[in-house]
Amino acid sequence: MNKRERTIIVRNNYMLLATLIFLCAYGAMMVFSATAYECGMSKDYDYDSFYLVKRQVGFMVAGFAGILLLQHVNYRLLKPFAVILYLSGVASIFLLKTPLGVSANGATRWVKLGVLGQFQVSEWVKICVIVFMAFLVDYYKRYLGTAKVTFYLWVAGAIPAALLFELSNDLSSSAVVLGICFVMSFISTRTEKLHIAVFVGALVLVALYVWSIWINMPTPEELNEMPFRVGRIAAWLDPDRYAAAQGHQTLQGLYAIGRGGVFGKGLGASIQKLGAIPEAENDMIFSVMCEELGMIGALVFLYLFGYLLYQISRVMMSSPDLFGGMLSLGVAAHLTLQTLFNVCVNLAILPNTGIPLPFISYGGTAVFLLLGGEMAIVFSVERRIGMKERKR
Repeated sequence: MNKRERTIIVRNNYMLLATLIFLCAYGAMMVFSATAYECGMSKDYDYDSFYLVKRQVGFMVAGFAGILLLQHVNYRLLKPFAVILYLSGVASIFLLKTPLGVSANGATRWVKLGVLGQFQVSEWVKICVIVFMAFLVDYYKRYLGTAKVTFYLWVAGAIPAALLFELSNDLSSSAVVLGICFVMSFISTRTEKLHIAVFVGALVLVALYVWSIWINMPTPEELNEMPFRVGRIAAWLDPDRYAAAQGHQTLQGLYAIGRGGVFGKGLGASIQKLGAIPEAENDMIFSVMCEELGMIGALVFLYLFGYLLYQISRVMMSSPDLFGGMLSLGVAAHLTLQTLFNVCVNLAILPNTGIPLPFISYGGTAVFLLLGGEMAIVFSVERRIGMKERKR
């Protein structure tokens, strides 16, 4: 390999790392902006405006430390433990029904870990599903054109998705897990017609369900007696009608986006975050970003995120083996789906799902596992590409 080729490999590694650093810095900046006032005025946060952002940065630093260490570990070592990891992910969901489970906003998503705080189970499940799916694709690589293998892959994703929905009432994470499974099976197998048929059938069922709510729109009083998921769909269909209840968050998010315009009101100048938008630092942080930094700031984030996906796709396409390529694909699918869902919710294109924005929303478990788990795997694959080229 000549000097130019070696330079390209090193540059790709640094560009991937640099993009992650910029995204996390962007996220820390927005978390501080969204939480500084609340933390500075609350005794729960010791009147420290930096309380939550310091915690977030701490998890980010731990995640980057995981990348720097685990990139030296061969990703192929995950193969013998793929089944164990998958079972650990499934088992962790059952912990949500124990006294360790923590509920909020109608869903049970966390388990208490004593002095370590809370752990979001769904984030661990996503990593386990990605590794197990990559293992199955690699194991059945000679039979990827058969419907039986496609069925195996779908079952592998459907089991944890169904458990998350049933035991934690977490529809958004269930949808992301199913989406990861569907994307990985669609790309790896040769059963396109089966995938298209199932996808169209699922869209029809969802459309019929939404239509059934639309033609029987409840009054605001009746909505309070209905399951909260029905309320979220109804509030998405007609947020003004339910502005005092489930439609409040959607409307306030749209007000924030509209108020920001093209250039925004300036960092820290958001009005909607001051109590008007619930979960401003989590699910609705994209709205705060748009209000303060405008469309320009949102496009900068989307560009950085798109460039990150481009770098991951290069790793996927250059992977030394199928297993590494599928691991990278699973990470890319997860990040894409979760970002797409969050942005669409903030823009009222989709009903409120309660899903965070990767690398931007506040959440220690999410950012740590994204960096020290999923991105560490991508860096490990990328490192093996460089080693392979150097041997050539």
